[in-house]
Order: sequence, then structure tokens, then C-alpha cells
Amino acid sequence: MDDWQTGVLAACVDVDGATLGEAMFADKGPAVWVGRREVAHFDAERTLDVRLTRQVIRRRRDELRGDPRVALRRNASDWVELTLATDGDVAWAQALVREAVQANRATAPPGPAPTGDALDRRRRAH
Repeated sequence: MDDWQTGVLAACVDVDGATLGEAMFADKGPAVWVGRREVAHFDAERTLDVRLTRQVIRRRRDELRGDPRVALRRNASDWVELTLATDGDVAWAQALVREAVQANRATAPPGPAPTGDALDRRRRAH
């Protein structure tokens, strides 16, 4: 795991229900999990994907659409992509990850984040 990325995401697991594990949707690296659902991972050094949920994205659509740090997906999606260029961007993104943890907590499958063979199986399925 990349130390900088791990530090950014580790600061987000202070929210009840969040844990730090290995990313399923990215090649390698850290991810924030709620139960067995991944809610944040890095796609590149300073590009963070966050599973904010469709409901939160709908509620904040105008704000998110107007922010140059945010890339919304074309189709309805739970995910947004964030570009982190400054320390201020990092703090802002960490707040969004914490919001994503809270938004996913009620519907995430319970249990620990997958590791080892279980994580490899999930990667192959996606």
C-alpha cells in the first residue's frame, strides 16, 4: 500500500463501521470499507473514487457538478471521482469519505472487509 494514500484513508476510519483494507476495484492499494462494501479507493496517486451513494449525489448534485475537483459519472452511479491537488483538497475529500461511510452503513453487507482468496474472488467477479 502507498504510504501517502494509506495515511489519507486511515484518517477516515474514525467513523463507526469503517475499516481500512485492500482495494477491490483498484489494482492495489488501500481502501475504506463499510462491512463488506468498499467505499473509497485511489485510482491514481491523487485520484480518489468515493462511493457517495446515488441519494447523496442527487442531493448534492449542483454542488458536486460545479466543483472542478469532482467528476460525476455519465450514468447514475454511487461513485464520484475526486482530484486531490492540495492539502485542502485532501481534508475536503476525507470529509466526503466520512459522509460516504455514513451513507453506506445502513445497507452495506455486514462482516469484515474481504482479504486473501475472498478478495481475489471478488476482484475476478467485477
